[in-house]
Amino acid sequence: MKLSRHTKLLYGFGFSAQGIKDGLFQIFLFFYFSQVLGLDAGLTGLATIIALLFDAISDPLIGILSDRWKSKIWGRRHGFMLSSAIPLGVFIYLLFLPPSDLDQIELFLWLTIFTVLVRLSLTLFQVPSMSLGAELSTDYNERTSVTSYRIMFAALISTLIVIVGFVLFFIPSKEYSRGLMNPNTYPKFALFCGLSIIASIIISTLGTRKVIPKLQKAKENKNKFSLKSFFKEVKMMFKMKSYRTIILYTMVVYIGIGVGTVFTTYFMEYYFQFTENQMALLPISSGIGGVLALFLASRLGKIFDKKRAVLYSTIAFSFLFSLPYNLRLLGVFPENGESILMLIYFICILLAYTFLWIVLSLINSMMADVVDEFELKTNKRDEGLFFSSMSFAYKCTVGVGYFVAGILLKIIAFPKQLNAEDIPKEAIESLGIIGGPVLMSIYLLAIVFLAAYPINKKRHHEIRVALENKK
Repeated sequence: MKLSRHTKLLYGFGFSAQGIKDGLFQIFLFFYFSQVLGLDAGLTGLATIIALLFDAISDPLIGILSDRWKSKIWGRRHGFMLSSAIPLGVFIYLLFLPPSDLDQIELFLWLTIFTVLVRLSLTLFQVPSMSLGAELSTDYNERTSVTSYRIMFAALISTLIVIVGFVLFFIPSKEYSRGLMNPNTYPKFALFCGLSIIASIIISTLGTRKVIPKLQKAKENKNKFSLKSFFKEVKMMFKMKSYRTIILYTMVVYIGIGVGTVFTTYFMEYYFQFTENQMALLPISSGIGGVLALFLASRLGKIFDKKRAVLYSTIAFSFLFSLPYNLRLLGVFPENGESILMLIYFICILLAYTFLWIVLSLINSMMADVVDEFELKTNKRDEGLFFSSMSFAYKCTVGVGYFVAGILLKIIAFPKQLNAEDIPKEAIESLGIIGGPVLMSIYLLAIVFLAAYPINKKRHHEIRVALENKK
C-alpha cells in the first residue's frame, strides 16, 4: 500500500527510543562504568557481551511470537511495541543508579543485569516494529523510504540526546573540570532519557495503530509453533544465498561498529582532546548524516541498485571514518587545539555517517526483499523471524566488538580515572591505530561477503509477480 508521510513519520518516531539508548550506550555507558566508576575494562566488555547474547536469544522468540500473534485490537505487532515502553524507561534509569559501595564483582553484576533488562525491553519494541516496516509496503523502492525514516529518527535522536547530555547535564564544575568525570550527573541524565523513551514509544505505537487493518494477515498455520518447525525454517533461511550474504555482511560491519562505539568517547576525550562544547557539536554530524540518508538512500538504490549502492557506500564510510586517524598517524593532520581540527574532523564524520546510514537503510530494505523470496519458495511469510535473526546477528557481533574493545584497552594498558594530559603517549598513539587501520580493515572486509547477493530490481519484480499469481 502507498503510505502517507504522516504514517512514515509516526513509524520512524518510535525508533527515537533506539536512538536514545544508542546515544547513552555509545557515548556514556562504557565510559561511566570503566573510567568514572573504575570497573575493569575487561569486565565492562564482558558484561556488555553477556547482555547482548541474552538479548540476541530473545530476538527470534519475540519475532516468532509477533508473527503468530492475533489480536483484533492490536494486531500482530502493536501490543508488543506498547508493552515495552515503561519497563524500558525504568531499567534505563536504574542502570545508571548503582549503589556507591559496590565492589568490582557487584558492579559487574549490576551492569550485566540491568543491561540485559534494558535490551530485552527494547527487543519487545524493536523486533515487532522492524517487522511492521516490512509489512507496510511491498514496493521495491518504497521499502527503502520506510526504512530511511526509521534510520533518520534513530540517528537524529541519538545525536540530540548526546547534545542534550553535554549541554545541559555534563557541565564542567570546580570539582570536575571534565564534566564526563562527574558521577552524580549520570543518574539525572538517565532519568531524562527514560521518560523520553516512554513518550516516544507510546506516541509511535498509538499513532500507527490505524494501519493494522491494512496489513497482511497471518495465515492460520502461523499459530502452530514447535522447535522442530522453528529450526526447519531457520535451516531453509540459511539455504538462501540472499539471506546468507546479508547476514555475513551485517556481522562483520557490526563487529567494527562495536569496537568503534566503545572507543568513540576515548577518541574524543583523549586522542583529539575535544572540549565539552566540541563534543556536544560532533554528534550533529551523525544527525545530519541521518537526514541526508533519508533523501539519498532510495535515490542511490535506484541509480546503482541496492547491492552496488551498499558496496560503494561501505567503501566510502570506511575511508572517511578512518581518514582523520590515518592522516594523524602520517603526521599530516592538525594538532590538538588548532581551530581547523574540529572543522575537518566534523566534515569527515558527517560524510562517513551519511554513508553508514545509507548502508543501514538499504540493508534493511534488502532483507524485506529476501522475505518475499522466502515466501515464494516456502509459502510462509515470517518477517519477524527474518528481522529478529538480523537483530540477533547484529547484537551478537556488536557484543563481540564491545568485548574486543575491552581487550584492546587492556592490551594497550590504557589507564583509568585519569585526565588526557596524564595518559602515556604510547597509549594515545595506540588509539590512532585502532581508529585508523584496524577499523578500516574490518569495514572493507565486509564487502567481500555481500558481493554474491543475488536479488536486484528485476529479480524482485519477478518474485512479486509470482507471488501475486499464487493468490
